[in-house]
Amino acid sequence: MTLMRQLVGQKGEQAARDYLEQHGYSIIETNYRCRLGEIDIIARDGEMVVIVEVRTKTGLAFGRPEESINQEKARKLHRLALQYIQSNYHREVSSRIDLVAVMIERNSGQVKDIKHIKNILAG
Repeated sequence: MTLMRQLVGQKGEQAARDYLEQHGYSIIETNYRCRLGEIDIIARDGEMVVIVEVRTKTGLAFGRPEESINQEKARKLHRLALQYIQSNYHREVSSRIDLVAVMIERNSGQVKDIKHIKNILAG
C-alpha cells in the first residue's frame, strides 16, 4: 500500500470516528486485529455493539466507497464480527455491522462527504 493510500485511509477513519461520536456512538476500539483480519472501528450505539467498516476514496473512477463491499469482504466482516464478539463478550450481545463511506478531496484532503449505512449485511 502506498503512503498516499495509507494517509487517505487514516484521514477517512478519523473522519468516521468523529462522525460516529458526533452522532452519539461511543468508540470502544479502533484497528482491532486478529488472525482473521482487522476491524476499523468497534463502537457502541446504546446497548448495540457496532462493527464499523470504513471505506475512503478520493474520486469516483472506480465507484463510490460503499460500492466496494463485495461478497467476499462481507463474509470476512461477518467472521471478524463473530470473532470479536465471542472473544470479548461472554454473553449474548446485540450487534450489527455498519459501513461509513468517506469521500475526501484529493488535493486539499478535506472531507467532502460521509455516508453512514447501518446494518449492511441485513437481508
